[in-house]
Amino acid sequence: MNKKVFKVVLMALVTYNMPLFAQTASKEAHTDTYVYLILGALMFTLAVLFASLMIFEAGERKVRAAKVKELVSAPLIEDHVYDGIQELDNPAPAWFQFLFYITIVFAIIYMVNYHLIGKQNSSLDEFVQEVTVAQQQKDELIRTGALINENNVKVLTEAADIDKGKEIFTVNCLNCHAVDGGGGVGPNLTDKYWIHGGGIKNIFTTIKYGVPAKGMITWQNQLSPKQMNQVASYILTFEGKTPAVPKAPEGTIWVDSTATNKDTLVIKQDTLKK
Repeated sequence: MNKKVFKVVLMALVTYNMPLFAQTASKEAHTDTYVYLILGALMFTLAVLFASLMIFEAGERKVRAAKVKELVSAPLIEDHVYDGIQELDNPAPAWFQFLFYITIVFAIIYMVNYHLIGKQNSSLDEFVQEVTVAQQQKDELIRTGALINENNVKVLTEAADIDKGKEIFTVNCLNCHAVDGGGGVGPNLTDKYWIHGGGIKNIFTTIKYGVPAKGMITWQNQLSPKQMNQVASYILTFEGKTPAVPKAPEGTIWVDSTATNKDTLVIKQDTLKK
């Protein structure tokens, strides 16, 4: 039985059982008789299909056996024996050769298109383009302050940033620290005493994460990194001022260990001159 005969048998079985399935499907209520008829038809169909497959497989085995005989009678290649396996002088399958020729044609088209004509972007061109886009995105993030954190924050000195920081402080911090930074519920921001450390990094950290135990909320969910940097820079302008009603000092005197001691630097320079 070849493939054509197998398809004919399959179509005949489907055509034979279709009216029965259609009639059964049209019934609103299925009785036991219809159920048995459906099961019987299915079993008969499966049995015929199984028998057809067995017959088809037997035919295929005969074809493969004939091919094996042809291979055995094919000419051998002398001195081509590896691990007891004798190599035959048979060509590669047609489909394999077809795929091989396709790869050659594709390689030629690719070489001409990318390396000779240059109509398409090469891998290097795409890399340069993506690096350029990434740099632009990075510059935009730096410009908007999205990359600012407690480790790289710097003091802002531009008037526009200080004014924006003052605006944010007035809206959000006035009730706890007073308009002049003298303190109230929160600590005095004008003296040298700091509970959680002074300097731009410590102040930024305190603003960002807050002090929930003492009633100061976390501001990172309401202010952007740029805004927190601006208000932290504005708070530093309170140092040394005299508020109207200063609150008593809290914490300890904070000394910036990263700041350069100018007197020490001058002494070292004088020592080197001598």
